[in-house]
Amino acid sequence: MENRHVVIIPIEIDEDKEGAYLDAWQGAADVMAAQPGFIRTYMFRTIVPGSKFLLVNVAEWESTAHWEEAMNVCPMMGQQIAVAHASNYEAIRTVLPAAQQSQGSGDGHPPADLSPAEARRRVADGELTLVDVREDHEWAARHPAGAVHAALNALPAALSNLPDGPLAFICRTGTRSMQGGAQAIRAGRSSVYSVAGGLEAWEAAGLPVTFPDREDAVNNSNRAKAAVHED
Repeated sequence: MENRHVVIIPIEIDEDKEGAYLDAWQGAADVMAAQPGFIRTYMFRTIVPGSKFLLVNVAEWESTAHWEEAMNVCPMMGQQIAVAHASNYEAIRTVLPAAQQSQGSGDGHPPADLSPAEARRRVADGELTLVDVREDHEWAARHPAGAVHAALNALPAALSNLPDGPLAFICRTGTRSMQGGAQAIRAGRSSVYSVAGGLEAWEAAGLPVTFPDREDAVNNSNRAKAAVHED
């Protein structure tokens, strides 16, 4: 995990040109997704009016060497060095490796991404069940308000007990929730999602979190309060 290469590219662009830019980015990202060592890439949009950088692209690679090799295939032009505060953005697009994207409904088919804000809205409206697949001790420390718990290692047995209808899986950063969603799809569930960025993104967006030793859910907009757990 510590050897992964993460590329963060803040993008300064006029708002009226965003659509055309995203279409161009989608094509380039699909090329990237076919390259060895590609893990995933996210496109984030600012939620702060007047922000200099309307978009931020984050891409993960297995190593720096993989990323450098991919740049020979599709160079990323116009990169800028800047600091973009994560809580100012929400995920709007995700691209996974081409091998995962091309799979059908069989083994390994990945769930669709859902932003934390959209997941929260759908939970509040009773449109889906939010399933936290982190370990018992992580759930006991804190968890998203409105979620139910089914640890990933016990998920196969727990799936039959989950409510009918759409499911959205969440973990700390999004890795285990993708695995949990894939398990649910293999078990025949439809309308399955993974919450992009996991609990870290949920908290960064200021969405409510429940602490077991308190009855209320708190709006945790202070990212410094987020504890560090293993994923």
